[in-house]
Amino acid sequence: MIRSRVAKRYALALFQAAREKGALEAVEADLNLLKAEYEAVEAFRRLIDSPVIENQAKQEAFRRAFSGKIGELAMNFMLLLIAKNRESYFLPVIHHFRELLDAHRGILRGEVLAPVTLSDEQLKRLKAQLDARTGKNVILTQRVDPSLLGGFVVRIRDTIIDTSLRHQLERLKQRLIEQV
Repeated sequence: MIRSRVAKRYALALFQAAREKGALEAVEADLNLLKAEYEAVEAFRRLIDSPVIENQAKQEAFRRAFSGKIGELAMNFMLLLIAKNRESYFLPVIHHFRELLDAHRGILRGEVLAPVTLSDEQLKRLKAQLDARTGKNVILTQRVDPSLLGGFVVRIRDTIIDTSLRHQLERLKQRLIEQV
C-alpha cells in the first residue's frame, strides 16, 4: 500500500511535468522503451535492482546506456529515482503514469473473459455498450476461460459485470437453498 502511494506520487509528478512541457507522448514512448529494456536486458535489470551498486555508479551507467535514446525529462526523472533510492518503484511508476495518461485521454482499460474467443462483431457491440455506459473509450483485452460455460465477465477497474452461465447457476442455487 505505501509502496503504491510512493509510486503514484512520483508518477503524478512526472505526468504533470510532461503535461506542462507538452511532452506526454514523448515521455510515454521513453517509459515504454525503458520498460522493454528492463524486461529484455538482464544487465539493465540487475543495475536497477541491485542494492549494492552505489547511486552515482548507477546514474553514470544509466546515462551511458540511455543518453540520446530517451528525452531529457525521462532521463532526469530516472536519475532522480536513483538519487532518492526509489529505483525499485520504476515499474509501478510506469503503471501509474499509464493510468494517468489513460484518464487524461478518456480511456478505460478492461478485460473480458469468455468461454470461447469472441468475434470481432461481438467485441465491437460489447465495447459500444461499455463506451455508452461509462462515457469513456473502453479498450478491452480478451481472455478465454472455459470454466465460465457461457456468457462473459467484464472487469474494468473495480467494476465487474458477470453475465456468465456459471454465475447465473450459482445465483439460482442460492435462491433454491434460501427457499428450502
